[in-house]
Amino acid sequence: MLGKYNTAVVDQGGGARSDLPAARHRFTGIDRATVKPSLLVLALAALMSGVLPLVNSKTPYHAPIHRGEVAELATGVTLTPAPGWDLATGALVGHARSLVGDTASAEIVDGAITFDVQAAPFAGTPLALLRRVKQISSELDHARGAASASRQYRVRTRQGALGVGQDFAGVTREGSVVTFVLRPRGQTSAEGIVIVVAGPRGSITRARDAIVAMIRSIRTS
Repeated sequence: MLGKYNTAVVDQGGGARSDLPAARHRFTGIDRATVKPSLLVLALAALMSGVLPLVNSKTPYHAPIHRGEVAELATGVTLTPAPGWDLATGALVGHARSLVGDTASAEIVDGAITFDVQAAPFAGTPLALLRRVKQISSELDHARGAASASRQYRVRTRQGALGVGQDFAGVTREGSVVTFVLRPRGQTSAEGIVIVVAGPRGSITRARDAIVAMIRSIRTS
């Protein structure tokens, strides 16, 4: 998956984990005013990693992404989707009918592979965000029989933003969860970005280059 097969882009060096803040299962660093939207976003991300992909695999889409098109993830945060993939939900820059706020989502699909992005205000670190995703989704993981998860690794966008990723593998599906905490220019609060990529076993590896390119394309304005 991403961490295993993309060492040139995703840093998995032996000191990767030691550079990250220690885990703390509490609300330290979280703006109380943004707890509810953050929990909503993380819960949706957890559901998307196991429930929605089953529906998406049987749902055809007819909104192919063209080269040069850019998706707006939240106010001041964008991503360049892989050409040929389909935009299931979300907005493209210049094509949105209404303004995209600081709590938003986008879903990009390629056959049975889903690339889900959730964004909401979050004042903690990328590691804290990843741990909250894992905590919220633990019951769902148990229910669907998730088999294993890799060690955490660092991820860097082309713009230089650092995030944290972790791969997971189940009986029939595999994927990755990647988190960033970004501060768009002019915004008073930071944006927590949760990416959940999932698909049938083997499919993520085949689409690795496109997936990594999309993650690295995330940028703030």
